[in-house]
Amino acid sequence: MGTIARSHTLTPQLWKTLRAKSVRRQGPATEPLLFLTQGVFHTVDIEGSVKLRIIRELNTLEALIAVYAEDSDEILSTTVSVGDARLYATSQDIVHQEGGFYSVILKIISYPDAEVVADIYLWEIPPIAAPQAVESDLALSLPKGSTFYVSPSEEDIVMDRTFRVSEDRQVSVNIRTVEGRSYSKTVTEPEAIRCAAPGDYYVASGSNELSVVYGITTHPELPSSPIFKHMPLPDVPRSRHDLGK
Repeated sequence: MGTIARSHTLTPQLWKTLRAKSVRRQGPATEPLLFLTQGVFHTVDIEGSVKLRIIRELNTLEALIAVYAEDSDEILSTTVSVGDARLYATSQDIVHQEGGFYSVILKIISYPDAEVVADIYLWEIPPIAAPQAVESDLALSLPKGSTFYVSPSEEDIVMDRTFRVSEDRQVSVNIRTVEGRSYSKTVTEPEAIRCAAPGDYYVASGSNELSVVYGITTHPELPSSPIFKHMPLPDVPRSRHDLGK
């Protein structure tokens, strides 16, 4: 099957057309879930923006891909080779392997001996409770994947950023780095939302669930009030049957 990739200038009318419900289309013969990741607008089988994609490596050969879309309880899923899952993985994906959840930090593609080799680099998702951290405004400025200098000769990279909300609606913003550093800053909820980005993590006040932030929106009844768009990490399916497929 050939591949068609197009670009469009988004206009108000085109935006309305994309958001309007449309007739379901038949999907391509090639597995489309390999191309769906957080933020992609999907119009086959179910319609909506992707909130989260989870890649579960079932064994050394197979991986289960599960895609969750906005405004739908239906989960799209398929089984592919582990090689394909890693080749098409993005930094917005969550990978489950060896009993734990990991986020994709980096992917490096190389071409030795006329072969395509994809290496993905993972980091375990953050705990519910906040780790010990140095107070710093860096937490507000550096999302996951950001590299920064800790000295003139030393660089570090942010592995994750988590927003933890307290009972009084204050938000502790925390980042962890590959070198084991941790920085945090407590701010008001509106201040936290202003610096949030898809791929951040979120823990609601009193909650034991870790959520993935997939966007920012406004409250429908209070259009001037921004709010997090987030999805709790779901239970890990063992097969497509577990997802109702």
